Amino acid sequence: MLDRLRVGTALSLLGAALWTLAACDAVKNPLDVEASSRIPAENVEVPANAQLLVDGTVADFECAFASYVVQGGEVGEEFVYAFQTADRVPPDQRTSSANDARYATSACTGLGIYGPLQTARSSAETVLDYLHVWTDAQVSGSRQQMIATAAAYAGYSYVLLGEGFCTLAFSKINPDRSITYGGEVSRDSTFKRAITRFTESITAAQTITPATTASTDILRMAYLGRARAKLNIGDYAGAKADAQLVPAGYVHNATYSSTVSRRNNLVFNENSQSLTSSSVGEPYRTYSATDPRVPLVSTATVSTSGIRHWYQTKYPTIGSPIPIATYEEAQLIIAEAEIRANNFAAALPILNAERARGNQGAFVGTTPAQYLAELIDQRRREMFLEGQQLGDVIRFGTTLQPATGTPYHFGGTYGNQICFPLPSAERLNNPLIGS
Repeated sequence: MLDRLRVGTALSLLGAALWTLAACDAVKNPLDVEASSRIPAENVEVPANAQLLVDGTVADFECAFASYVVQGGEVGEEFVYAFQTADRVPPDQRTSSANDARYATSACTGLGIYGPLQTARSSAETVLDYLHVWTDAQVSGSRQQMIATAAAYAGYSYVLLGEGFCTLAFSKINPDRSITYGGEVSRDSTFKRAITRFTESITAAQTITPATTASTDILRMAYLGRARAKLNIGDYAGAKADAQLVPAGYVHNATYSSTVSRRNNLVFNENSQSLTSSSVGEPYRTYSATDPRVPLVSTATVSTSGIRHWYQTKYPTIGSPIPIATYEEAQLIIAEAEIRANNFAAALPILNAERARGNQGAFVGTTPAQYLAELIDQRRREMFLEGQQLGDVIRFGTTLQPATGTPYHFGGTYGNQICFPLPSAERLNNPLIGS
């Protein structure tokens, strides 16, 4: 029942996220149209439902996150698309354009990412606006815990949007349902917004005394999210300081189930023993022979386009969780900060610990370039299918394989469009941007 309530709440928040303006008839405001399955917002957005609203923001993010893992994996070599659905091809071929509807306006269950991540961001920030107005006496449960949670998930929505897109725009639906539009902003600006939300989460979690299991979990999630955002803007010292606050064994998962499609692990749906839309990419197939962090199975199944089916077993069921934040990621952030500072002696134990997890021998590199290459390789292995690879490809300038210009299996050649463009739907409907 909670799964269904979370889904229903997510859909009822604001009627829709701001981006839907772009997907609908330009002469009709989608906020004026109430779907029969939705509960009117004024009946839901009340203090008594505060926890339900927060749960809805988490549900929105988790569905968007799973979709992002798949679509980012197509661009970043983790997956190879094997079927022949035309609008699935561009990310895999690295030819995405602003006019592509799949990534821009599809629901998360249809592997949309722009709209779903904007919905997750918008729903979290709307709930935060309410929580800052409502009092402790009005809310059942810990209001500060709810603020910490909503702010952390807003932060992660910003991080994924910043890592995956070339530019962004962030608008806001006000309490009176009017819209404050946002202009086009850079990826760096997006990461700074993420840092602000993570800091808000940290501040709220720290006010909870004595600390609870829930407040400690969100606090660590926010520290690691802020470290990740700082890494993206080159604040390596700041990223290291935050990452050092994440203890061994920590993991925060996105949860999934078989109850409704929005709650499915979409990675499993995309690539598993009997679900063959995509195969695991070539670079990872060599890892799997010895590295348990990249668990794969090779089959004799070959698609009509000639793609042999390799499937992952990291997520063995439709309800398998997907990590959002882990201790291992924190350690790799620390290692990168040390490498950037030429402090190789401090980075070496972390790299060797990672190599041990992958049944690899000790690292023997000596140069800055070798250390950075090893870091990139360990990130690729450790965070396989966790929504990190696309951001890494962009941040490190990784040369992808097959190379640009190589023949593509559905015709044409591989392109070099790595980040997802700001959708045309956003440009055409946002008066601060235009075409």
